[in-house]
Amino acid sequence: MRTAPLLVAAALLAGCRAPEVVPETLATAEVSPDFDSYELKRIGLLPFAGAETVEAGAEFIAQAFFVELSQATPYEVVLLQPVDLAETIPSEPHLRGSYDPRTIIELARRYRLDGLFVGTVTQHRSYPPQQLSVGMELVSAETGSILWASEVHLDAADRRVQDSLRAYVQSERGGSSSQLSFLSPSNFARFAAWQVARLL
Repeated sequence: MRTAPLLVAAALLAGCRAPEVVPETLATAEVSPDFDSYELKRIGLLPFAGAETVEAGAEFIAQAFFVELSQATPYEVVLLQPVDLAETIPSEPHLRGSYDPRTIIELARRYRLDGLFVGTVTQHRSYPPQQLSVGMELVSAETGSILWASEVHLDAADRRVQDSLRAYVQSERGGSSSQLSFLSPSNFARFAAWQVARLL
């Protein structure tokens, strides 16, 4: 019978497969103790703020976070543009350290939101070796409280970041070239967004 040798060969081939590489978690997150008491379905993603951002950079960073938050969370994420905030009171949380409740209430009413994702870029270098540091907070539209906060600091010159990025490309992006992610600001931003989104 030829069945047994075939089964043995299949088992040997299965044993030779490389173990799945899991990207190291480089982001950190904190969750409010009463997070589960809030009903969150529709969340707005504000344009990114921060002294390190420029208009073009803020746009592709916001797009990266929109994609990853939409895929990794159960929420309907609404990507808000700067024009959507034109008639609201600017909160400037990266300068004031807080959010103006009137801004949150107005946006929540206008777009039927349960909360807002507020992102701040504290470090951004779009040429190799790339650097990107982002803080993200989920603010309740009902109370203005911070329900969840996360930070990620990525430096492509760091060995841990390099290893985690390669593993991310292999496991999450279908094994496409990791070298492209070291060179492409949008791909590097996707990696940062994935790191943050998986903690929510």
